[in-house]
Amino acid sequence: MTIDAKRFFTSLFVVAIIGTCSAQPYKTIKIYKPYKWMIGAHWSAVDDNGSKFGKLFDVKNSWNIMPYPSRLTLDRYFKYGWSMEFAATYTNYKAGKLINDSTHFSGPFFSFDVHGKYSLYQTYAPRARWIDPYFTFGVGYTYRQQGAATHAPTVNAGIGLNFWIYKGLGIQLHSTAKFGVYPGFWETPENYLQHSAGIVVRMGKNKNPNKDFGRKKNKWAHKNKRYKPNKGGQ
Repeated sequence: MTIDAKRFFTSLFVVAIIGTCSAQPYKTIKIYKPYKWMIGAHWSAVDDNGSKFGKLFDVKNSWNIMPYPSRLTLDRYFKYGWSMEFAATYTNYKAGKLINDSTHFSGPFFSFDVHGKYSLYQTYAPRARWIDPYFTFGVGYTYRQQGAATHAPTVNAGIGLNFWIYKGLGIQLHSTAKFGVYPGFWETPENYLQHSAGIVVRMGKNKNPNKDFGRKKNKWAHKNKRYKPNKGGQ
């Protein structure tokens, strides 16, 4: 494993530990649900140059990017910060881009992923509700028209960050490392990185009983005691 790869996985582990240790008490997490569904449309970049983590930002030679949003996501929130994400991505490899140490591959690329997702939103809300870091892990399937790994089942690990700019509207940044599971795991052309940036929208009402406690529907909480005057003058 290269030094850059070790740093990447160390960062994922640190994020998970910090989120778990700094989360709010059990009762607060249990009752707070920031959304029910979240959908997103993203610009996606696939880095499949075969160099593992050696050339992370070789955008010109290695990143395959479409001029329009090519990644769609659907997120279903459950509780305690956990949700499940479904994602589908399309891009097109162009000859000249570095694909597994070759510049001769071209053709369509598809990936379909199912991720468990843990948000650290409880850590910051209500102090800073505009920022929402998270991490993901799950499985996926990748299809390449050309190359040594045409059909590739993968296991995935990723990190991301949501910036909530207006109510349920936000900007999402996300990076995922995908590892082929057959015929190899680490030394295989099935491995690649995927990055995305896009718009996400949260839907569904917040469920926070503490916030609703003082509303008028709780009439008993707003009743004032009425005292009758003492006719005896005392």
